[in-house]
Amino acid sequence: MKKTVRVLIIALTVAGLALLCACSGAALAISFGAKSETSAVDTGYIFSLRCEDDQGNVYSANSEGYYEPGTEITIHATWGDDAAFYCWTLGDTLENRGTVLSYDKDYTFTLEEDTYIYGNFRSDDTALVLYHANGGTVVETGNDTLWDEFSLAYYLYPNTLADMGYFEYEGYTLIGYNTEPDGSGEFYNVGGKAFEDTDEVIELYCVWSEQTPSRYFSFDYSYDYEGWMVSGYVGDFDEVSIPTTFNGEPVVGVAEGALTGAEMTTLVLPSCLQVIEDYSFNECANLTTVYVYDSLTYISDDSFDNDESLTTVYFSAATNPKFSNWFNNHSKKVELMAYWTQETDDPIMICLGGSSTAYALDAQLLQELIDEDYIVLNCGSNGANLFNMTSEWAMHFLREGDMLLQITEYSFWQLGGVQCRWESFRSFESCYNVFSWVDAGQYTEFFNSFCTYLTSRASMTDMTYEDYQSTLAPNGYYDIQGTLKIIAKANGSADFHTGRSIYFSGDWLYSYMVYYLNRQYSRLDDMGVTYAMAFTPLNENSLYSYQTDEAMEDFEDYLDEVLNITIISDLQENIFEPEIFFDDDYHLSADGREIYTTQLAEDLNEYFASLSEEAAD
Repeated sequence: MKKTVRVLIIALTVAGLALLCACSGAALAISFGAKSETSAVDTGYIFSLRCEDDQGNVYSANSEGYYEPGTEITIHATWGDDAAFYCWTLGDTLENRGTVLSYDKDYTFTLEEDTYIYGNFRSDDTALVLYHANGGTVVETGNDTLWDEFSLAYYLYPNTLADMGYFEYEGYTLIGYNTEPDGSGEFYNVGGKAFEDTDEVIELYCVWSEQTPSRYFSFDYSYDYEGWMVSGYVGDFDEVSIPTTFNGEPVVGVAEGALTGAEMTTLVLPSCLQVIEDYSFNECANLTTVYVYDSLTYISDDSFDNDESLTTVYFSAATNPKFSNWFNNHSKKVELMAYWTQETDDPIMICLGGSSTAYALDAQLLQELIDEDYIVLNCGSNGANLFNMTSEWAMHFLREGDMLLQITEYSFWQLGGVQCRWESFRSFESCYNVFSWVDAGQYTEFFNSFCTYLTSRASMTDMTYEDYQSTLAPNGYYDIQGTLKIIAKANGSADFHTGRSIYFSGDWLYSYMVYYLNRQYSRLDDMGVTYAMAFTPLNENSLYSYQTDEAMEDFEDYLDEVLNITIISDLQENIFEPEIFFDDDYHLSADGREIYTTQLAEDLNEYFASLSEEAAD
């Protein structure tokens, strides 16, 4: 569990009538409060600068005292090597819910009323999220705000608080957080990533769904799950939010056929539920959106049989993550996409692929060797992650003028397959956001895979988010552009082969795979994003003995014929001797990575030159 910050402010000091008002503190603030009783027109408005502990200093050329209305006052903040400035706040400190005024260390304002200023500082390796219960309350304190601290040594962006009893709102279910109290801002899943500026105070507001009254449901008691199962429904609400209790006991699941044919468009499943039986919500023709937690023990595609309109699913966390190492989890790659699109307006090249891309691509070297000015990101993850999905995730961040490079492995999942695997949920356990960015209706085994993932982690031990993120930090296994920092030695054996026997054939691609790939390319084209395909490295020992050069050429020709994308590399040039692989027929060693990246740069430069020629014509 993340710890809650006990923020900043310890002692109050006020610089008197000295010309320089200085104070050391973690929190200083300015507040435009109501005019005090001692203020009068003939004496003007009071200005006061306040601060606490020793993380920073604040000062002004204006001493504390009364000033004429309209007086311009400038305040300043300074801090040491181990601290950072947060903001100036109005009325009180951050801890005491002062209103953020400015994030600029030097701030000028015009005195319009009695004014009290607080400056807020933090340690340079931490940042804060301020949660507003937004109608509910913070369980531990009864307040409507909660501070949460996270370490910048672990995070590029924080995970929002999982639904572990931090907030409560009787008759409502927490379904997410928003940057605006009315829900008009950026929405984030419960326990998902909040892609906000960590140099500022991240303010998030709880988003609540009012539970549908229990009188519209029928219930049967389950002794297996020790609670009530929803067995029927007679309402016609547009949003159905399953209640969390009935007759003072928990609602634990939804039974087969319980909401068959319901007219709802949105369904909210609270974190208390354990089981969603098959055909619970079948034939719901208008259902488009589902909110569901990872506290379930069972859910399946059949739970939503024939729900043809279902497109958006928000998976939320009711537990801490469990899959901790870099090989199992790749949420850091999503963070990198978000980071660079916020960090720079320069064009970005997002390179997508499986573990072969994760191992084989040196993003910095490629960036140095190519002729176009792209910031290159290695976003290779796991070959089980569908390219159709990962490209949709990338589209969440890609902008006009950016580039997507598809570095495809020779597999069903990387060449247009739409059958989900549970590894995708494992790979992005702490970043469930990504699954709400895709059209769930185009994938098969979607909820089945989620259920397999839940089963696989059921007996695992919860970790803290800090333990979890420490294995994924940018100063850990990946650098800031996604290049793997683990340097692996080559196997060194001419006989090395891990059994990934491959024969290239156009039979790999079914017509629906071609359709979905081309649909993705069309979307990229509409966005003004450049896109191309390259081949991943492959151990020559993995080829079947009857593999021929002609078959490989036919395979390339087939891809070129049916796919609306430019293939920039040659398949045979990406088949390498086994000595430069180390633990898999797709995984290059450090030496192999340099060879492959250099070759890829040459292919890209030829591609860029051809684009320039086309533009000139």
